[in-house]
Amino acid sequence: MPATAWAMAYGTAMVAVYGFATGVEWRIEPTPAYILSLLHLSLFGSVIAFGLYFTLARQRGYALASYISALTPPIAVIMSVLFEGAHVGVTMLIGLILVLGGQVLLIRAPKA
Repeated sequence: MPATAWAMAYGTAMVAVYGFATGVEWRIEPTPAYILSLLHLSLFGSVIAFGLYFTLARQRGYALASYISALTPPIAVIMSVLFEGAHVGVTMLIGLILVLGGQVLLIRAPKA
């Protein structure tokens, strides 16, 4: 966990330096929705998610843990449809089918 915390701190610092160098406007909207979403993404989307990922990787192996990177986009699409009213187009549907189909093929592939 300490190594993950340091990695996140370095990543944050690099993003901040890049933002200052490129003139990005820094702004926090003082609304409950903005603050709650920022806290949710910071805690659950980063701190807890990285901790769970590395725990899974150590216990079950990095190959299994790597499925998370392929399954994150379909989960994000589902969340957008449920909470943001996003509409799934043909291209997005094809992409989801390809990602999920690829995961099924990987899981069912013969073990070497």
